Amino acid sequence: MEEKIFQYKCEVFYEDTDMGGRVYHANYLKFIERARSKFIESLNIDQRALLTAENKFFVVKNVIADYLLPAYFGDKLVIRTTLIEIKRASMMLRQEIMKDKKRIFDCDVRLALLNSSGKPERFSVDFVNKIESFFKFSQKKIGE
Repeated sequence: MEEKIFQYKCEVFYEDTDMGGRVYHANYLKFIERARSKFIESLNIDQRALLTAENKFFVVKNVIADYLLPAYFGDKLVIRTTLIEIKRASMMLRQEIMKDKKRIFDCDVRLALLNSSGKPERFSVDFVNKIESFFKFSQKKIGE
């Protein structure tokens, strides 16, 4: 079975670059954050409503990133997001930034769902179903 990938396109603006004209390293994290937000939105999950109605929100627990090649002002980028695993209250996503069909940034991001006290919250069955259905993830690791 071919895995499905969520893709988000963005353009590098002047404000994204450093004095050397390259994208400033922290901005790659902003790009992948935007892609994750758009992915969750594409599942018809309203993160504002999740916060206001249920007092739950997503946080980045950790990121392992590899900066492979630079991006510059005016570049058109594609951020690709795939699911590595999903557990009770966290999931690991792989995100890649592509420029001209070349991978320039690669990272694994663990997201956790927390409540207003900062404690982990289980994903709802509906949320897990939406994620798995999008990715058609056959090697699920729910409950570990």
